[in-house]
Amino acid sequence: VKSSSDYHTNGEWVITDARHDSTANAYHSTVPCLAGSTRRIVGICSISRPEHRIAQTREVECTRVVLPQVIARGLNVTEVAHDNQVQVKKYVCEELGLLNSYDTWHGTKNVAKELRKICRGTVRSRDVTWFTQLSDKARKTKVHLYWCMKNCNGNPDDLRAKIMNISKHFQGSHFGCQQESPCRVPGYKPHTVLLTNPDAIKVYEKALQRTLIYRYADSYCRCRDTYWIESFNHQLLTYLPKRIHFLSETYKMRMNLAVLDWVRCYNNMYFSCTRTLQNENTQRTVTSQRTYPNFRHPDHHHVYNVLISKTYNFVHDIWHMYIERNRESLLPLEDDEGNEMVPVPLGDYEDGDYVIVDDDEDDDNEDGFAFFDED
Repeated sequence: VKSSSDYHTNGEWVITDARHDSTANAYHSTVPCLAGSTRRIVGICSISRPEHRIAQTREVECTRVVLPQVIARGLNVTEVAHDNQVQVKKYVCEELGLLNSYDTWHGTKNVAKELRKICRGTVRSRDVTWFTQLSDKARKTKVHLYWCMKNCNGNPDDLRAKIMNISKHFQGSHFGCQQESPCRVPGYKPHTVLLTNPDAIKVYEKALQRTLIYRYADSYCRCRDTYWIESFNHQLLTYLPKRIHFLSETYKMRMNLAVLDWVRCYNNMYFSCTRTLQNENTQRTVTSQRTYPNFRHPDHHHVYNVLISKTYNFVHDIWHMYIERNRESLLPLEDDEGNEMVPVPLGDYEDGDYVIVDDDEDDDNEDGFAFFDED
């Protein structure tokens, strides 16, 4: 993380999100912390019910533990991105003094649903509570909000100005749009109905001001996404399925295995996909690229990377490490009188003899030694 080009000037922004082991009244809750630039896991904290009984507030408690741990390791954290959690924002801004950012998807997921209230309705309420000129603006508004967050240069005032310019754009006035936008090209024909009704314009501008992105522009102006940590939480289902309850020790062990799996495979996949097609330092490299058509838009083709098969070599490495650290030599052994005991390879054994044990009689390998007992 520290080797990145922007770290020494801007620091590092991290991503946090809570994950519960069940859908309701969870026993275990976990908050991983990912580095925003490299998507590597830099910290993780798990809290169970005996430590904190209320599952709905464990995200704040886990965040209070994992963020100081990451900062204490020497990482210059300047910004924390998460879902729309007010208590987490209060802790990040007031107690840690860091920048707070909300996830863009969570901020826009209900925009189209809220705008439908003014885009459709009964015949009786037409041009009263909803307007026909707004019937095709709900989905387009969501796309414009993404564009505003991405092109506001981290300025909340600029973000609010661009959001209000959406209404001007739909009215046919493009002076506030970007110079490179298609609407600034001479001869541009809009794909939506022009807004000419003053009442519709007034209602639409009020709806824009009620969006989370407009109200909390200081938390959306940096356009942060948390889908990588959502991908990690989805990968946790391989090791911690929610239909099975695990004890605390087993839960933490499986969580650590999931972290190793992410570091060995998923992070390498990210680096190989974004930096180079062939990288000898990664275990998952891109072998080729293929295209497939979009089922909604057959004329659009998406490119995806063909990776080598995923491996679980870290499991064998852990097992060999455990064996090496816990292996003890069986020779020499001493009897009660202090004399060295020599294993008896052949012959009739008696009780207490130190004998060679061979599980497979077909090979010449001696598997170990044991004490002979007739019973």
